[in-house]
Amino acid sequence: MPLLAVGVCHREATPEQLAALGQAEYDLCDYLEQHAEGLIDGFVVLTTCNRVEIYLDAITFHGALGMVMDAINNHVPEVGKELTDSVYTHVGAGAVDHLYRVAAGLESMVVGENEIIGQVRSSLAAGTMVSPKLRRAFQGALATAKAITTHTGLGKVRRSLASVGLDLAASERSLENPEETLLNSWEQTRVLILGTGQYAGTVVADLQRRGCTDMMVYSASGNALAFAETHPCVVPTADLVAALKATDLVVTASGNGIARIDAALLGGAQTQVIVDLSGGVDLDDDLPVRVIGLGEIGDHAPPATQESVDEAEQILSDAVAELMNSELGRGAAPAITAIRGYVSSIIDAEVERTRKAYPPEIVEIVQKSLHRVTGAMLHHPSVAAVELAQIGRMDDYNQALQTLFGIRVEA
Repeated sequence: MPLLAVGVCHREATPEQLAALGQAEYDLCDYLEQHAEGLIDGFVVLTTCNRVEIYLDAITFHGALGMVMDAINNHVPEVGKELTDSVYTHVGAGAVDHLYRVAAGLESMVVGENEIIGQVRSSLAAGTMVSPKLRRAFQGALATAKAITTHTGLGKVRRSLASVGLDLAASERSLENPEETLLNSWEQTRVLILGTGQYAGTVVADLQRRGCTDMMVYSASGNALAFAETHPCVVPTADLVAALKATDLVVTASGNGIARIDAALLGGAQTQVIVDLSGGVDLDDDLPVRVIGLGEIGDHAPPATQESVDEAEQILSDAVAELMNSELGRGAAPAITAIRGYVSSIIDAEVERTRKAYPPEIVEIVQKSLHRVTGAMLHHPSVAAVELAQIGRMDDYNQALQTLFGIRVEA
């Protein structure tokens, strides 16, 4: 049985839903470990502010998928019901391709973002039940992401949600005097970072590159002191209210909602701007300051050049094919790639026709539906290709593809 990827991301889920799933990560892992026998040989959970995904070395497709949904419904029941139709699955080569794309930042709000590599690496390191097949897939994804960063235009400029958010904060103008920015120079700006996770580390590094030296970090979980020992920032000596009163810019990066900022906390504070990397989870609505959220950050992210994306896609495609050749039999990968390319070209053409006749929201629904149908439709042919490759009968499979669909599989 090939690898299986099950998840939701910012395109289908709200920040609150993603946060709820992320907070239940340890419970989900415990459930999967306890119910793994006969269904999976291993799993890795990847959690970011934009996605929660579970990669499984599955023994049975339906059994593994059902176990994941049961885990979600048992530990996050309110989210499970809401996301039933939004959960996506990728199988075999599709799962490997998706993992590689995620690690390379090609599925991120900011295409080519560099934080995701560290998050994928940490997810692999934190895995408690990682099978050899999953480990090879994740290591291949990390190596491919590094190659894309090194050899394409995506790696020439540091791209991240944090950097785009800070750029927007620096350019924010005063309503009273549009010629003045809300923040002073970075050397004069006092920043409070809420949270101590990976995004907090990225924010500190970005601020340091900009010349900011006055940084505080606050964590309701008590991790701020340990974080400050390895980062150029200090821990507020008083409570959060006092810290806000001495802060020009707040960056929320915890995403757990434990230390929420509301209007009362901001009363009398000199805070001018909040860059929200938590998806709103750490903030109440209608705050009396300028809030720059993930949606706005995504809208203002500098677009990747098509040349850079094409270069990345080629590196990625070659790497996925190499892993599939190694894991599933050298003869199966070209056929799987050919049939998926054939079906994808049909879907792309249909979506393009739909785009000319219907509004964007209808096009998005049609596109999601077609991709779900494709995943289910191509599951059995992909598995059959692997099985035939393992017994040396790929010639029969390739001949059938050419006879039935006119697909010529190149060696």
